[in-house]
Amino acid sequence: MEPAQTWLSEPDRLMHIAASCVVFYYFIIVLVRLSGKRTTGNMNNFDWIITVAIGSIMASGLLLRKVSMLDAMLAVSVLAVLQWLTTWGALRSRRFARLVKPQPRMLLKDGRLLDRDMTYERVTEDEVKSALRAAGLSETDAAAWVVMETNGSLSVISKPGHAHLSDDLLEGVARHGDDDVQKRDTRGKT
Repeated sequence: MEPAQTWLSEPDRLMHIAASCVVFYYFIIVLVRLSGKRTTGNMNNFDWIITVAIGSIMASGLLLRKVSMLDAMLAVSVLAVLQWLTTWGALRSRRFARLVKPQPRMLLKDGRLLDRDMTYERVTEDEVKSALRAAGLSETDAAAWVVMETNGSLSVISKPGHAHLSDDLLEGVARHGDDDVQKRDTRGKT
């Protein structure tokens, strides 16, 4: 039986860990993007990835005899750098941000459920109605919009009492089931 490694591994092992972190980090991003926003609940995708990965890596570094402390520390450090680089890239490039971050999606517009969008996000009518009730609304007609946010939560915007309804809050929200909506400028004019 081999003695437990406590601090050092061979240099090629450290390179293997760093390379594996890069591959698994992007694999998890793709997996979460394919499985949808509902997978991560109220955490954003990157928070969830880092939380799960760091917990797992640290457990491996602490409990597995063949994983040295430096192995685990390197893996966590590489993930932190990847997290920083991904966030940095998303802040500087809209195209990159669209690749790695989910987009909010409208599920209800002017009291009308958008079935196609609800199916895409795997949200039931009962879940939308629950969000409406939580917002203090008693019927779907009282809501201007229900949007599934990037963290999987549902935001409810009730219809205002006055005639001006601005689409400014909807910038970047996917609306596959609402193709005939006209884009309004920042003053609310058509």
